[in-house]
Amino acid sequence: MENVNAKMDEQLKARVDDLTRSNDENRDGKLDAADLKAQLNRIEAQLELQDRQNRGIIANQRKRMILSVVLVVVILAALAFFGWRMNIAYNNVMDACSRVNDLADTVNTSLATLDQSELDAMMQDLPEITDQLKKIDVDALNNALTQLPALMDTVNSLQSQVQSIVNLFSGLSSVFGR
Repeated sequence: MENVNAKMDEQLKARVDDLTRSNDENRDGKLDAADLKAQLNRIEAQLELQDRQNRGIIANQRKRMILSVVLVVVILAALAFFGWRMNIAYNNVMDACSRVNDLADTVNTSLATLDQSELDAMMQDLPEITDQLKKIDVDALNNALTQLPALMDTVNSLQSQVQSIVNLFSGLSSVFGR
């Protein structure tokens, strides 16, 4: 048992010597006030470094928080804008539905005022009208519709020329008619 105690004492003494050596800042072999002052300076430097790191972390957290708030505000603004646009679209759809309902009421009213024999005659003519509409060449119709404004301009020009000729002959007949 003495042997174990002696061995433990040696290990404890070795450990204390290691700690003394590691705490011996000026390497003079003993732990004194200069060593404690050096350790205090090292600890203060570590604390200053840790304080700068903590301040940097806090500044980054503030930036992230501000960025998060801005992002949330932007998302809320986008959602409000889309909600507003959806409300407008909904109102437009409801207006269109109201117009369709009004048109359907008008058609129903018109059909109700028709004489049954007139309605039957119209229904008899409907397949014939449908067949005639199927025979229309859509491309030729579109071509004619695109050329229609130019034709109307030409007709208006001719009409103004004819009017000026009529005015000229009226003027001549009034001069020679006297």
